[in-house]
Formats: sequence, structure tokens, C-alpha cells
Amino acid sequence: MTTNGEAPRNGKRWMRVDLHIHTPASEDYAEPTIGYLQILQEAERRQLDIIAFTDHNTVHGYEQMGREIEFLEALERGRRTTEDEQQQLAEYRRLLAKITVLPGFEFTSHFGAHILGVFAPDRPLSLIEATLLQLGVPADELKKGRTSIANTRHVTEAYDLIAHAGGLVIAAHANGSNGVISETLRMGTSGQARVAATQHAALNALEFINFYTDHEKFTSPGFYNGRTEHYHRRMFCIQGSDAHRLRRQSESNGEGWHYHGIGDRYNELLLPDATFQSLRNLLTSQDFDRLRVPKRDQKQWEIDTLRVGPPTDRQALQLEDQAATLWRDVAALANIGGGTLIIGCGPDGAAIGVSRPDQTSEALRQTIQEQLTPQPYLTLELLNYDGRDLIRVEVKAPDAPPYVARDGTIYIRRDGQTQPADRGEIIQLCRRAIADGTATELDNGQDLDMPRSGVEIVSAQKRGGQWFYEVRDLRTTAGVTRDRAQGLWSYAIGRYEDLREGRVDVQSQVKWRGRLGLWRSYRQGNRVKYDLVHRDANGVIDHLFFGVSDWGLGEGWQNLLGERAEESVEQEPRAFSEDEPQFAPELEAPELPVEAPDDEIWGERRPRWRGRGGIWRIKHNDSSGPTFDLAMKGKEGEDLREFPDVLREKLTDAWLSLIRVPRPRTGIEVVRMAEEDGEPRFIFCNLRTGEVSNVPWRLQDIEEGTVRQYAARMALKDTPLVESQVRWWGNIGYTRPMRSQVDLIYRDEDGQDHIYYAARRDELAGEWHALLEEYGEV
Repeated sequence: MTTNGEAPRNGKRWMRVDLHIHTPASEDYAEPTIGYLQILQEAERRQLDIIAFTDHNTVHGYEQMGREIEFLEALERGRRTTEDEQQQLAEYRRLLAKITVLPGFEFTSHFGAHILGVFAPDRPLSLIEATLLQLGVPADELKKGRTSIANTRHVTEAYDLIAHAGGLVIAAHANGSNGVISETLRMGTSGQARVAATQHAALNALEFINFYTDHEKFTSPGFYNGRTEHYHRRMFCIQGSDAHRLRRQSESNGEGWHYHGIGDRYNELLLPDATFQSLRNLLTSQDFDRLRVPKRDQKQWEIDTLRVGPPTDRQALQLEDQAATLWRDVAALANIGGGTLIIGCGPDGAAIGVSRPDQTSEALRQTIQEQLTPQPYLTLELLNYDGRDLIRVEVKAPDAPPYVARDGTIYIRRDGQTQPADRGEIIQLCRRAIADGTATELDNGQDLDMPRSGVEIVSAQKRGGQWFYEVRDLRTTAGVTRDRAQGLWSYAIGRYEDLREGRVDVQSQVKWRGRLGLWRSYRQGNRVKYDLVHRDANGVIDHLFFGVSDWGLGEGWQNLLGERAEESVEQEPRAFSEDEPQFAPELEAPELPVEAPDDEIWGERRPRWRGRGGIWRIKHNDSSGPTFDLAMKGKEGEDLREFPDVLREKLTDAWLSLIRVPRPRTGIEVVRMAEEDGEPRFIFCNLRTGEVSNVPWRLQDIEEGTVRQYAARMALKDTPLVESQVRWWGNIGYTRPMRSQVDLIYRDEDGQDHIYYAARRDELAGEWHALLEEYGEV
């Protein structure tokens, strides 16, 4: 195959080569049940011409594949193959005629650096194993694929032994945690040791991870261009998949660096044929222009996965000639909460490309405006993928479903296809809207025995950046904002916002009796009030009632409360409804400053409000603990009063509820950093999964280019936090805004700072999203 359809040049053609592929013979292989035939099939799917099996300290994987083929051939000679076995043998022969598979290993040197040895396919495996024995791998470990072997040869000794045995010598992931460059940095050895490890005469190539994103002095490919002092030998710099599975998995699945699949990081080499000798001739020459390292970013990986993987409901592929109906895919993706549409690929995964991207993009926007209500948010991006233009459309759903076509049709994604929704699916969309806090007429509570006191939040709608609530009292009152609400209404809206923003888990707190539930009971004066909930037949909460008295309740509610009569009754909840806050009433202070404090000390700072209560900042005080600068509005939103330096013990539940903000669902937090043996160690928390690392990490042991490494480096920089570099909104803030990510800061009620690194902007909700809106970052 000719890469990207390019014609041969002087009898040579560009070939795709991946020299770093593991098999189930490696002990850390992520998919140990995978067969060798599947590995070859995946290599064909990724259009690879040459691959190498490089298992940890063994050639057992290559040996196992050979034995499997020999066994099938023996059955064939004896005419004893089944139909399946004959097909399997034919498939092996077809693939091996198309793809060159080289034997090799990934050797672990004395201090842990990894080195690839790649050999000709006709070299006896016994001689390759003899080389491993010379390198220090014990005889009883030769078939085990161990990642770690004690007392092996040093790096430069290994180079010489592998080269002497006829192998190509490649420094594996040289700038990674187990690379020869990182080893010299970690061990604190001299620069001469690094020169020897990267300039050795027997070394054929340096393999890099993060090929285009690592710009450090010693760990970037550009450093080894032959023009750097003491590094006069120009090196072939390549990349390798280090594949421990068939296909790439998400980096967030908790499996460290073993998420790359076969062909994810391939090289393109201009070769006369797909043989080991042609490969050796190139890597021992000075023809550096015959090597190309394709650049792959996260969005290209996404397209790779879509093209070769099964269809998904959140991702769609379409050709340019379907432009007139692309809006249906957008509508379907919006109705399931958002997703990605790739224009220029057929449903079979073939990358055809887009010939007129500008016209196609504009036509898509125009048809969506004409056809859909409400309007989803679209982000369109032109990508170059394997030499072809593709349009990536990211669909976001700012409003609750359904998104309805002009003719009344509602589209959804079903089994990887865009389809009109049936009645049941439409009902489920509306029930989801209820769960998200949006009212729908499909579930109007007609069969519900409504309480006759208290209030219900009927609906909530965000207009112009502010939430408006429809509050049902004895009469229905619409258009109430958080600032205008008073008394019980203010309390009800506050509880509703806590639920919407995820600060409370109502399902775990409710005591149920059938479809009726008691959320909370509390004493107000001489009476007991109740927060009640109702759920529909599918278990979705569809009604929330706040501040209900026991008089006038129907039999069902009375039975529920009777069963729970012995349970504890809380004290009256404090809302921001009184003329004075519940702390330090003697404090009289000037009005809240209109301008932010001195930026050199505090950075830009704005108060964060909930109802009539607001927080300006939390200040550290080593002697008395944290103090709080708070403020309160009058009933009409005027007469701002400031209450500075309030102590923690003076705060009521309502103020604490304002201060507490749930952490975002994305990013990573350094939950502990301590120094051990003169170097920092880090404990991380993955905010998406809640997983906390069970052992401390050293900085040099963290893989280059990962979010974890970024968090560790920034944590060192942010200790202590420089507040002048933060934009504050009360006790939360942000710093270092990037195109798709941002670092967030939360100062809790104890005055402790929590920094959430690399939080994805498009996944932020609640106060975190409002924070960015406040400063125009959305």
C-alpha cells in the first residue's frame, strides 16, 4: 500500500512502520485473551507494512505465533484441519504476505531504562534468547515477559550486545519514565552519561513519546539534530505505539500509559521494500528525509476509533453529500445530551474527505436554524486527517430535550444510527427533562394528592444568565428570581439550587413510602415543617414540596409522616430572610466596595451572591483560624451592608451552604504533597472517578505530557498560592485559562485551598460554569 495514495519515488514508497508492539506474552498486556491473528488483522486495518513484536525481556510472543502456524500447517499436511482451522491458516498466510513481522524484545537495563532490540525474521529465536541471556535475563525468566529484571546489563553494554547480535538498537520511549534520557535525569548522572546514552555508535534510533508536544531541553526530538554542543551525531528520532492492547482506550480509564493500540503512533519510512534489510539500511544511513513522523492529536485519535470501532450513539460519521440531512444527526445528538459528528467519513469508516468545507459548514448552520427548536450549540473545526479535510462538529445541548424538527419529528440515536423517536423514547426524553429540573406537560401530577400548604418549585428557566423560578404557593407565582425571593420561597429556591447543582443527594436522604417521600423535617417555632417529594411510576422525582405543615395533608402523606414520627427533627433552617444575618449583629461596616481590592494583593475579586447573602473572600489567620468577609442586601436589593472578619463559629447553616461549593466533575487535584528524601511526593485525586492514588508519586516517575504531570508541576508552583494570579468570585476562582481547560480554586470554610487542575471547560456546571460566565470566559 502507498501511504496517503502517494506515488512511488525512485523505486521506493512510503511505508507505515510500528516497531513497538506488545503481545499477550508480556505480563502487563491489557488484553491477555487476544490472539496473534487478531493482532495481525488490526495491523492490516491500521495499514501497517512493517511491525515488530517487542515483548518485555522475551521473544515468546513471536515464538507462540510461529508455533500456532506450524501446528495448523502440520494438521494441513495430515489433512486433519477443520474448516475453521483451514480458514485461520489461510488468513495467517494472507496477512503475513502483506505485513512484515519482525522478532524483537524490550529489554530492561540495570537501572530500569528500556531498550528495543529488533531482528531479521530469519534469525533463529534461540540466538535471540542467547542475546537476552548475555544481557542478564535469567534462563527461567526467558518465557515470562517480566517488566522488571534485576542485575541486568547497563545501557551502553546492552547497545553493544544487541548490535553485535545483528539487531537494530532503539532507545524505547527515551523521554518517558523508563527511557534512557529520563534515567540520566533521574539518577542525577553527569551530562557525559546522557551523551553516551543518546550518541552511542551502536544506537540506531531514539523513540519519543509526546513527539510534538515535549519542548524541554533534553527530552524533545529537536535537541538531537546534530547541531547541539556535545551532541554532534544527528539521530533518527521516531515514535512507537508501545501497544499493550488492540485498539486505543481513553486515558481516563485508570490504566496508566497502557492505553495505546496497534498503529496509534506509527512512522512513515521511504523504503524500496518491506524487509528488515531495507529498514536497517535506512537507520544506519544519513537519509533523514526518508523518515516522517505523523502528528496525531486527540481529535484524530477520536476519528481513528470511530473508523475502526463499532458505531456509537454519541458519535456519528457522515459523507459530504448528505449535507441536506446532517441537521438530523445534530438533533439526535442534542437529544441525548451532546456528541460529535464527523463529516467526510462514510458509515463504513472510509475517510473520503470534504471538497467544499466552507459551503458545507454554512449549509449545516443554516438548516439547523431553519429546522430545529431549540437551537443546540455547535463548534465546527476543520481537521486534516491522512491528507483529507474532515469537519468535526461538536454538539452541545444547553437546553433540556426534546429538540424538535419543524415538522414535529424528534430524532434520537439508536444502535449507532439516527432514527425518529417512538412514543416511549419521547416520553423518556421528557422524563429526563423533569429530572434535570425542567417542567413538561407529559407528567402533570394529576393523580397526586397535593399538599395544601408550603411551596413547590414548578419550573426553573435561565434567561440572560439569571435563573427564574415558577413557585406554586396557594396560587401560582411566576418569574421569581433568587434575589427577590423571601422567607419560605427563599428557603425553597435555595434547597432546589442545592439539588440542581449536586450539593445534596436527595435520593439517599429521602425516606420512601411507595411514591411518596419525606426528605427533611424541621422545627419552626412551635410547629414541625416538612420537605416532601413525589416520584413517578419510573422512579423519577417529579415534585418537590418545601415547608409543608401536617394540616390538610391527605391520607397517604399522613401515613408516611406517622411512620417517621420518631425520627429526629432538625432545627429551623436559616435562610437569608432576616433583616440582619445571624452573626455579629453589632457590626456596622461601610458599604461593599464597588471596585476590587488592590490587584497586587488579591487579584481581581468580585462577590458571589446567593439570594440576599454574599461572600467577598475568606482570609487566612493563623491565630484565630479563617475569617470571612460577608455582605447582605436589603429586601429590595438595596442597602448593601458588609460584615468583615466574621469568625467561623459565628456562621449559620445558610452561610455555610453559600460557602460550600461541590468540586467539579473533571480535572485532577493534588490532595497531598510532602517531601521525602529531599524530593517532593504527590498524592492525586481523579475528580472524574473519585479515585485517589494509593502510593505517592515522584515527579520523575510520572509519564511526560500527562495531566498528572501537569498537576504536579503546577502544584509546586502554586505552593503557596499567589492570590494576585487568581480571578476570584467569592471563595472560588480560576487561573491559567486554556482553550479547552482551566485551573480552578476553591477555598473551603476551614480556609484550605483546593486546586483542580486541567478541568475541562465544556463539562463545568453550577457555580464553576457561572464563575467563567462572570468573567466572560464562556
